[in-house]
Amino acid sequence: MRRIFLASIVGVSAALLLAQGAAVLTYVTASEQDRIITGYERDAFVLGGRVEKLLEIPGHVDPTLAELVNKYAATGNTQVIVVDSAGVGVLTSNPTELAIGTNYSNRPEISSALLGNVASGERWSDTLKSNLVYVAVPVINGSSIYGVVRLSFPHGEIDSAIAAKTSVLWWVAGGALVLSVILSFIVSGLVTRPLRRVEAQANTLAVGDFSERLPEADGPHEIRSLAVAFNFMADKLESLIRQQRAFASDASHQLRTPLTALLLRIERAREAVLTDPVVADDRLGDAEIEVERLSSIVEGLLAIARSEGGASDIEPFDLAELARERVENWRALAEERDVTIAYEGPEAASALALTTAPEQIIDNLVDNAITHSPEGTAVLVRVRELAKEVELTVIDAGPGMTAKQCDRAFDRFWRADSTKDGSGLGLAIVKHLIELGGGSASLAPRSNTSGIVATARFAKAPSAN
Repeated sequence: MRRIFLASIVGVSAALLLAQGAAVLTYVTASEQDRIITGYERDAFVLGGRVEKLLEIPGHVDPTLAELVNKYAATGNTQVIVVDSAGVGVLTSNPTELAIGTNYSNRPEISSALLGNVASGERWSDTLKSNLVYVAVPVINGSSIYGVVRLSFPHGEIDSAIAAKTSVLWWVAGGALVLSVILSFIVSGLVTRPLRRVEAQANTLAVGDFSERLPEADGPHEIRSLAVAFNFMADKLESLIRQQRAFASDASHQLRTPLTALLLRIERAREAVLTDPVVADDRLGDAEIEVERLSSIVEGLLAIARSEGGASDIEPFDLAELARERVENWRALAEERDVTIAYEGPEAASALALTTAPEQIIDNLVDNAITHSPEGTAVLVRVRELAKEVELTVIDAGPGMTAKQCDRAFDRFWRADSTKDGSGLGLAIVKHLIELGGGSASLAPRSNTSGIVATARFAKAPSAN
């Protein structure tokens, strides 16, 4: 990824520099050429002013003018030719190629200047065998044109001047490209370094090490968000692995005893089938009891596993209405055991919980209360609205537990009285279901009397207003 990032940044930088460099180079070339030609036009006019008397008076000779022309030509690598009004050369810096007395009126720039125009441009020179840049200006006094001064020089003069001007630009472009490489290397490191940390942490998680997390306060917002999401995933994964191991451990531990007992009863029943059918029937009845116990344990473990998955949605529900409904459903069983069950609370109380969880929570708490309540006692199901929660309380008058036992009651497979039937999973299921919905569960002994106060607190649903 870093190579791709570097290539993309450097490629974009090079493309921008190339586009801007081409535009700047074109501008510098045009402006430098204009500057040079304008300078030669100025020099031509100055020379024209100096040689004006030579052209005004036929036959006038001034040796200083030849010296001036030769000096100027040598200084600027330029050829100078001065012609009279007929186009005949009268003064030259290069007698070999531009001889005096030769008619140059056939040269387009000279013929144009003899008409009073300033001519400048570029054309191929057969004499020089290269491109020739020229400037021709008329020598004018009033309305009279006495001749033309033409300056010419190789195009290489302009190329050299442009190269000198643009050399700095090439250095700047090269420096900018190097700087873009350095900056892109640094920036790509800042971007890819956190990703490498994520990769390393993912590899660590893959081998089962959940001890470390990514820093959530380093880097830009996107990297911090990625770290938060990754750590949340790691926490969730660690929790699921831990729950899976606990589930496997609990299942293997709790299923071992009933499976052994079931196998023993089946063996004894098989031994007694031929010799004592009555005993065999009793043994098979005991085996059926063990199968029911196994079924109860498996169902409880599966319920806890499903609740720990946390895949359900949290939805609002009316706790008061649901509590009254469950009380009515449990009333017949309570009356069979000579236990009175009643509801106390408001007509409506909106709370939040996992879908289908409230009914399981109420049923587990009410079932425990009725199971442990002696004949002639009462079970009270009470609902109260608190500031931020809705509280469900189930109160019984059973033998009760100590405060320490109440704290352990939510552990899996824990039972205060091992002689009683049950898997020891009911309250564990209650705890997981209500905590996954954002609530809490607790047990406490009743004050000044026997019995237990089981409390489940649900988050209050937001008001519809």
